Amino acid sequence: MADEVLPSSIGDLVAGEVLANEFLMLLAERDGSILTHPALFYAMGGPGSNVVRVPHLGLGGYNLLSATTPGSEIANTALSDDKTDVTVATRAKRYTVEDLARFMANGKLDPQMFAMDAAISVAQTLISLLANVGDDFSSTVGSSGVASAWTDVIDAKTTLGIAKATGPMLGMLHPRQWGHLETDALSLGLSGAMAVSGTLNAGLEQYKGRWMGVDFYAHSAVPTADAGVNRAGSIFTRGAIAWADAQMLPENDSNIVDLGRARFERARRGTFLDTAYITSFVAGVAKAIDAAGVTFKTKASA
Repeated sequence: MADEVLPSSIGDLVAGEVLANEFLMLLAERDGSILTHPALFYAMGGPGSNVVRVPHLGLGGYNLLSATTPGSEIANTALSDDKTDVTVATRAKRYTVEDLARFMANGKLDPQMFAMDAAISVAQTLISLLANVGDDFSSTVGSSGVASAWTDVIDAKTTLGIAKATGPMLGMLHPRQWGHLETDALSLGLSGAMAVSGTLNAGLEQYKGRWMGVDFYAHSAVPTADAGVNRAGSIFTRGAIAWADAQMLPENDSNIVDLGRARFERARRGTFLDTAYITSFVAGVAKAIDAAGVTFKTKASA
């Protein structure tokens, strides 16, 4: 098998020189806070199928009352309903570390490091799945090949309002799209920028704050569109996107750790003198109520 962690492949982790007491993690997105946003609909599934069905029900004021004629029977109102099927599938990754390589790495390749990686990578994989559904909405704002502007955000909010969407709004944009919005905010002048958000958000965290009533997150998983000309982010409310997962049945094995929606397990190969660390989870994402979301399509380049 390729890509085992061997002494010959960890030259940057060990050296004849004196190494620093701490080490740098390579750049990666590690913030999973977006997964707690109320605009995301979690569909809890169960054993028996890899498809989780989410019913849609037209009550709660979906239909208005109609005028009646004295002496006439009131006609039945058709009950509207629909459904979204979320198909879950397994995703996994594996690291295999040879014994001598672990010894030479001096703590950098301990089980705790791989367990931490497991928790972060599961969350980031799910965020990537969510981002790649946001480009499927029928309604689109922005102009192809043109930088993001706050007027695009207003257009998205107007579209959602016309569609009768309600609840907290979530915006998932690519960092390039967000950078264009910050530039546009500066071009509005101080008073304009303050009207947008109160202050400009200069941090590099994924969460960019609540601007114009939308909770914005920037993530590199937001896909390209139109042969790479644009990025296809999204702004949506609860009901637009549904996700589901499946918790595997316990194995009663001390080498398998339950991470909630994922598993982290250790597999020892004594004849190869190595240990594998395997992370897996079963999940899926689907577009649900189309009118509850808007695709935010703007220029992908600087």
